[in-house]
Amino acid sequence: MANESMTPTPVRRVEARPDAVIESEWLTSLAPVRQLLDEGLDLSRAAVLVGENGTDKSTLVEAIAMAFGMNGEGGSTGAIHTTWTSESPLHDWLQLVRGAGASRWGYFVRAETMHGLFTFLDGTRNEGPTLDPELHRLSHGEAFRTLFETKRFRGDGFYVLDEPEAGLSFTAQLRLVGQLMR
Repeated sequence: MANESMTPTPVRRVEARPDAVIESEWLTSLAPVRQLLDEGLDLSRAAVLVGENGTDKSTLVEAIAMAFGMNGEGGSTGAIHTTWTSESPLHDWLQLVRGAGASRWGYFVRAETMHGLFTFLDGTRNEGPTLDPELHRLSHGEAFRTLFETKRFRGDGFYVLDEPEAGLSFTAQLRLVGQLMR
């Protein structure tokens, strides 16, 4: 069995694509976006962005997830669903430096689009056998917690979470931290 610390990190660094045509003045005027484009961002096995509401954390997280190939509204690299197109073009300007031999699996969870993701996942239940419960039949917090307990969050991968604590009680937040550490 491989040493967990030796498992390659799916994404080591996020940086501007050298050939990117950056045409959005409002987006590049945001300090975190400008810093990301100018300096890049080195990622460790777990990276946490913190800051006040409205400081563009979600803009960065969304762009990084989409640059990896994940759906902007949440889901895996194979999820194709949309309720309202509102994503910025930032993901098109980024390149990800991946770890050699690392997993290409990824999953993006964002609190603000969970309802649409749950609708998509519940809709795919008819396409084949699944052990997933019908997420819309659960409370918001139960559905959020249950999603983290599915096969989607087992094994190596690039997991991008935007405000995962939003639907969780304090105890469930602690459980999630423990799960992420494992």
